[in-house]
Amino acid sequence: MTQSTKTTQKIEAARAAASAAPRPLTFWEQYRRNTQGMIGLAIVLVYVLVAVFAPYIAPHDPMNDLYLADSHSGPIWLSKISKKHQGLPPTIRLTLNYGDWKVDKSEDIAIVGQEYQTGTGMDITLPAALKDEPIGIDDTPAATSPWTSTFQWDPFGSSEASTEQETNTAASVDAAVFEYVFNYEYRKPQTFSAKFEYDIEAPQDAETQLLLEFVTPSGKSFELWDTTATGGVRSATALVDARDYDLKNRLKISFFDEPTDVVFAEQGDYTLRLTANTDSPNGPVVVKLKPMEFGVLGMLYGLLGVDHMGSDIWSQLIYGTRIALAIGLSAAFIAVIIGTSVGMVAGYIGGMVDEVLMRVVDVLLAVPTMPILIILGALFGKSVANVVILLALFSWMGVARIVRSQALSLKERTFVESAKASGASSGYIMLSHILPNTMPLIFANLVLRIPSAILTEASLSFLGLGDPRVPTWGRILQNSRQFGGFTKMAWWWLLPPGLALTFLSLAFVFIGNAVNEILNPRYRERS
Repeated sequence: MTQSTKTTQKIEAARAAASAAPRPLTFWEQYRRNTQGMIGLAIVLVYVLVAVFAPYIAPHDPMNDLYLADSHSGPIWLSKISKKHQGLPPTIRLTLNYGDWKVDKSEDIAIVGQEYQTGTGMDITLPAALKDEPIGIDDTPAATSPWTSTFQWDPFGSSEASTEQETNTAASVDAAVFEYVFNYEYRKPQTFSAKFEYDIEAPQDAETQLLLEFVTPSGKSFELWDTTATGGVRSATALVDARDYDLKNRLKISFFDEPTDVVFAEQGDYTLRLTANTDSPNGPVVVKLKPMEFGVLGMLYGLLGVDHMGSDIWSQLIYGTRIALAIGLSAAFIAVIIGTSVGMVAGYIGGMVDEVLMRVVDVLLAVPTMPILIILGALFGKSVANVVILLALFSWMGVARIVRSQALSLKERTFVESAKASGASSGYIMLSHILPNTMPLIFANLVLRIPSAILTEASLSFLGLGDPRVPTWGRILQNSRQFGGFTKMAWWWLLPPGLALTFLSLAFVFIGNAVNEILNPRYRERS
């Protein structure tokens, strides 16, 4: 057998051995076999989907939609599992347009619908008061002052003239009465409100009266609001709120009593009654009413209830996912970039540069992070950008130490020495040879830095140093602590943000451990 034949056989045997050897697994194939890593990845994907589709999942703007229900109201499903919460009212909001009212008026009063941005209002034209001719003789007061009249507003016709003189000389008073009936079959709420805007076009000597009443199912009437305007009025607002002391005075109850205990003492059909009247002697009066808004703040609302401002907690939780992911990823990326740069320069260049940089790292590692973050957060203001920068500036030191140790080992390798001998610059060697070989450690540390940043931001927000303009999970917990969530044991306000923080942090820890186990052989041997 010739030498060339033997060589050919050896080559073929080597090829056969190579083809028979198992193909090395890719990173993804190894990651898929890690149960812990796949669980973490699935959880993170759920959070990412929630963050992306937050506008479709959350029904309200967490910052601007306030007073959706009464403060500290629980979730609506509590009425299904707790007798204590059965029968509590949901939120009722009514916008009463012109067509919703039942109108009672005389033929002389004209009412037409008027379109506004909020709906259909109405223009009410009230005629001038008509004077009857006096019937007294020449020496009677009527003959002396034929236009003298005594005006008394009585839109429902319940009062009678006290004297024949008043009967014969009084103005013919007509009123426009609007009524709206709605059914209420719940327990007493804690608050209600009514609001509408109005304009009055009238002569200067005309007096126009507006009255808003609330009639119970048993027929008892409560005066909620009234006004008597002389002359014209532009862009006025009528506002009724059960929390105002003025309403308590009208209902003749004490400061500590609740108007709803008096007004909503029954169940059945309630009536809102609005009355407009005038005694104008010199021409008609036009009253322009915009649609009335009437509401009862519910005591049960949404999936997770509302906070002290009536803001939907579920919407805050959903939108908080965006902020948590943005803060965690941003702070971790910045910290890893700083730490990688410092560690690579210190490890590769060495000498005095290494000594100075590592002493800076030692000092920063010895500084208590949370107190410094609290002080700097108070100095530089409460904003998400400031929080991200501060978190990054105080979390890069560990990455720098790890990258430095790896750079010290790599710079002694043969391929680095060959690159130096070929005339490659230090920057080229660090970027082309050392950085690629440290990427597994960098990526694993990046993943593990994310939960730390998220939890630190939540801690700052819980202490009141977070950005009050954005909905974060820490801010939800801080509001709960400050405004009665703990004292009222509102667990639907406390547990969801805490669980969201726990699961997201745990997911990144799972992913980091799986990546570290795949890319770091020493870690795999220890585990």
